[in-house]
Amino acid sequence: MNKVFLALTALAFSSAASAVRAETVHFDSGSAELHRGQVVSHKKKVWVPAHRSKGRLVKGHYVWR
Repeated sequence: MNKVFLALTALAFSSAASAVRAETVHFDSGSAELHRGQVVSHKKKVWVPAHRSKGRLVKGHYVWR
């Protein structure tokens, strides 16, 4: 009985510790967002067509989004 209780306690503690650790992972590069311990999306190069910015015409270009 004592060994079963100890095993269940260790299992609960390890699963709780791994869940907390997964929530607190930080990506310094900013290439991915974290949501509930899972990577949601990676930034991609996206083509932005020509547009006006602050009254000036900007040519088409790529941006990371």
